[in-house]
Amino acid sequence: MADILKITPLEPWIDEKTAFISGSRLTENALRQYQETAFWANFFRAKRLSPFYKKLYTDIDLTACNGFTNIEKLPLINEHDLRKFDKQMLCVGQDEIHRIVTLASSGTTGEAKRVYFTESDQELTVDFFANGMQTFTKYGDKVLILLPSATPGCVGDLLATALRRFGACPLPYGIVDGCEKLLSFMSAEQPQVVVANPVQMLLLAYYYKSKLEKSAVKINLNAILLSTDYVAASLVKKLESIFNCLVYEHYGMTEMGLGGGVSCKAGEGYHLREADMLFEVVNPQTGKNVSVGEYGEIVFTTLTRKAMPFIRYATGDRGRFLPGPCACGTVLRRLDKVKGRLNDPVDIGTLDEIIFAYDGVVNYSGSFDGENLKLVLNQRSVYSEANH
Repeated sequence: MADILKITPLEPWIDEKTAFISGSRLTENALRQYQETAFWANFFRAKRLSPFYKKLYTDIDLTACNGFTNIEKLPLINEHDLRKFDKQMLCVGQDEIHRIVTLASSGTTGEAKRVYFTESDQELTVDFFANGMQTFTKYGDKVLILLPSATPGCVGDLLATALRRFGACPLPYGIVDGCEKLLSFMSAEQPQVVVANPVQMLLLAYYYKSKLEKSAVKINLNAILLSTDYVAASLVKKLESIFNCLVYEHYGMTEMGLGGGVSCKAGEGYHLREADMLFEVVNPQTGKNVSVGEYGEIVFTTLTRKAMPFIRYATGDRGRFLPGPCACGTVLRRLDKVKGRLNDPVDIGTLDEIIFAYDGVVNYSGSFDGENLKLVLNQRSVYSEANH
């Protein structure tokens, strides 16, 4: 119980980042006051420096640009605006751009999404990673990173930089390239923490379980962090059972600067990087905030981003804020597990829960045949490298 009640390390970090403005130690009211001030400062900066926002807010009554109620009156933007107006969103010159992340369109002719970062923008992400990872990582821990890591400024590289800041030892492996090879690496290095994609971690878990039955070297993990995709509770239970450790979850997207929030030891929703972003859950038709506990579209605003600020960016993710305080004792809000995309033709979250409850299923694909949904399950019934 003592471990569960340990407060998320994001609270003292956010307290430190906001205290110079709020003028007091962190409280819910002080944090909201900070966010309100930072939001409108960001709004006026973007309107002044960005051609996109200057045009978007042409008819906005500037005398009403204050308070949280008036935030709801501002229009939502989304990925379509980003694809079409990316360079017009910039608030800095090209010489200040440190990294550009390009995300290909899901269509055959659609524009790619490009998100621009200054060096200080990427530093904000490193700072978040360094504090969020301390939820389950301590000085001296080896952390296996099963995410893209080779390119400077990519997610694995930023995470490795963050880990070194508090004395952890990153092992930037990259995407899983074979279970046997990876398990051999883990047996030799014996990491305490693994950061991975959920499906790839499940594949590794089943392979590891089959090797344990043949007296393979045991891997003694303290924690697993799952990121980059929806995480089914049934998948989490399997990982915790096989590796005998706690599984944590991260929520983020490239537009957020890769990091958005992370669960604490209580495991009841994500705590968010609320000094750098303001999160809302809104009715997608009206842009108005829904009640706590009610599902809507997750919307965020960057409060400290220099190159490409996002103001009321609609993510397309379906989620809600959880009512009541977290068991860890923080004043920070909790964003519940994301329940898929608003435009998904089926409830992917519920489907994941059902499918990953079956032993051996590591992934699946689906398509509609008329009104019928056809599923193809990828099952690893024989845990050999040949079936990988």
